[in-house]
Amino acid sequence: MTEPAGISSRRRLAIVVAIAAVIVGAILGATFLIRSREPQRSVPAVCADLEQAKDLDRALTSLDPSTLEQRLGSLRTAVRTAPSDIEPQISALAAFVSAIVDEVDEAPATDRREALADALAARQAEVDAITAAGDVVEIWTAENCGIELGGATTSVAP
Repeated sequence: MTEPAGISSRRRLAIVVAIAAVIVGAILGATFLIRSREPQRSVPAVCADLEQAKDLDRALTSLDPSTLEQRLGSLRTAVRTAPSDIEPQISALAAFVSAIVDEVDEAPATDRREALADALAARQAEVDAITAAGDVVEIWTAENCGIELGGATTSVAP
């Protein structure tokens, strides 16, 4: 078989290798860019997020959409920035509150208070676990961030 004019097998190999290198470089660059945008897990980062989420309980009970969305967003971000020792508790709180807010948001505007009461009543079995997670987060935040999130407790249940 004869080679097409002007293209040797070595040249084709060099072109294929160059294209592969460009593709690998693009994939690595995209991966680096995506990871650089992810929040970093650290105590200062989660403290900043929890400071912004402070008074989420009041925003939830008042159902004020502007403060509720901002504070819930900060709590959700705190899940991604939290160190591994506190992330499970923050994650549990964020999931619980998110589920309640989603349910309330689906209710007609005139029934939001009733929807909140119903959503909380439907999750009554989870209240003890969520309260315990909240206590742990309050204590951790007070000790590691110097932030009082609410009615601070002085001991953590085992």
